Amino acid sequence: MHMRTPILSLSLVVSTALAAQITISEADMPNAGDTLRYRSANPAGLSLDMTGADVVWDYSMLQPQAEAADTAVGVGETPFLYQLFFNNPFLFPQHRADYGMVGAEFDFQVLSLTDVYDYYRADEEGFFNVGFGANVNGLPTSVRREPVDRIHSFPMEFGNTNSSNSSFNVSVPTLLYFGQDQVRDNEVDGWGTLYLPADTFEVLRVKSTLQRTDTIFVDQLGFGFRLPEPETVEYKWLAAGMGKPVLEVITTGGIPISVEFFYEPEDITTTAISLQRRALTAYPNPVAAELFVPIPADVNGRLTVRDVSGRALRTFNVQAGTQQRLDLRELANGTYTIALQGERAVLNTTVVVQH
Repeated sequence: MHMRTPILSLSLVVSTALAAQITISEADMPNAGDTLRYRSANPAGLSLDMTGADVVWDYSMLQPQAEAADTAVGVGETPFLYQLFFNNPFLFPQHRADYGMVGAEFDFQVLSLTDVYDYYRADEEGFFNVGFGANVNGLPTSVRREPVDRIHSFPMEFGNTNSSNSSFNVSVPTLLYFGQDQVRDNEVDGWGTLYLPADTFEVLRVKSTLQRTDTIFVDQLGFGFRLPEPETVEYKWLAAGMGKPVLEVITTGGIPISVEFFYEPEDITTTAISLQRRALTAYPNPVAAELFVPIPADVNGRLTVRDVSGRALRTFNVQAGTQQRLDLRELANGTYTIALQGERAVLNTTVVVQH
């Protein structure tokens, strides 16, 4: 992928300090065939409050950890049965996609989504997530977002704000219905210079606040419920020609849970595609007393239970390949986040406590 040469010299930054803010457009988004490389970092203690006009963000202290890469795959190269809506511009023009990208898998009791591809489109109006394809309980399925998720609006400049709604639903006959409604509020709340451990960029910062509500109806039990998720905020620093944000920090319930940033030493590999975010499995859900959390075979780390405000209530050191039992009888009824922080991955899920 062709990328703009980063600014490496402090003197050059000073000499161009009077330059106007950049503008981000369709041309700065990924294209099919691009490989977008990045490193993760420990999000603990990261300050995100400083922003505005002509700001200098100094994140040069970030310590590169896991290396990974996302690859934008042409829609025609993704599984054929996933392409129903995303490769048919005549019947489904709003869901036409430019490429697919491996997405996060999902497991909720009797609902399992594996081999996930998220589908994206960029045009002069914005950057969109139009839906996803997945094996739903082993059956290849194509799922539209209606309306689609507008991730960015173009042209993007400092001070821009916009809101969009999106939703999707998955139905497994005789088993269950799962749907998700989302509200995205975007604000381009800063521009300036970003220092990273190995690079310097002129950037726009976008703050995206996501409010999601899940709807679940279990046919076998004859009941359903709506489950508000903790608020998620995405902070993205975008540079011209880079495709992926050069820095992205995601918070849940006000707590930073992941950091990804541009870092490209000569020996970086793209073999870490398995480091895509994955959902954490926890059952039963809803839970009245004991919750069981299988720890993936490739993750050692710390398991944390947080309330909707992001406050840590319980913390456990866990080992890969084991099963952690959590006694939640003392917690009040409500929604909680279960997060697993490992050296090379962050996994999380939400559970409902109902006594």
